[in-house]
Amino acid sequence: MSAGRIERTVVSGQPGWVKRAEHVGLRLRLQKGDPRRLFETERRAYLSLQDAHLPFPKVLASGPDHFVLADAGPTVRSLLRAAGPQDPGVRAALVAAAEALARLHGAGYSHGRPNLCDICWQDGRITFIDLEKYRVTQNTRSGHIRDLLIFFFDLCAETGAVDAAVLAARDAYCRQDAQGIWAGAVQRMRLLRPVLALIGVLTRPLRHKRDFRALAPLVALFCDPR
Repeated sequence: MSAGRIERTVVSGQPGWVKRAEHVGLRLRLQKGDPRRLFETERRAYLSLQDAHLPFPKVLASGPDHFVLADAGPTVRSLLRAAGPQDPGVRAALVAAAEALARLHGAGYSHGRPNLCDICWQDGRITFIDLEKYRVTQNTRSGHIRDLLIFFFDLCAETGAVDAAVLAARDAYCRQDAQGIWAGAVQRMRLLRPVLALIGVLTRPLRHKRDFRALAPLVALFCDPR
């Protein structure tokens, strides 16, 4: 039996996850790009960030066809789906994730795609994983704004509304936002609002789908602040 792409492992007594290049067919290769190139990009990203004192996992081992990351606990998305947004533990994880993202931006770095499934929470610590989309060229104000919108899009897709958990995450980000990234996201969303409104009308029959139900609360969060 061939080894899986992502598997649990232990390195020198420390639990971790081994990741290998994905093997995909032509359709996914055209959609996602060369999996070997994406794997190597991510491996180099983790290695380059090891000494930056940022919330990324420790690389326990690395080779030409694999790397092993220290286990960082469950993802925030899994916690949210298991217990719901009103659970105090989940609320604490969302607040911590938003604060960590703001601090990451304050340090001059962008994640690239900070979905809730790419953020882990363990022992009061947030860790960002899955750096396939990390690029040094995105460590800019524009990249930070994109990160912020992706994070809250994913959160709104889970909640389907601007609820107390979403507002708590917003407030947590803003408390750490010394660069005005939130204001930049508001400006960008207001420019996009007519287009997003049209998309909302055209996709109304699909609002039960996860991503489409995020549109209305995302626009409300950034364009109609409470």
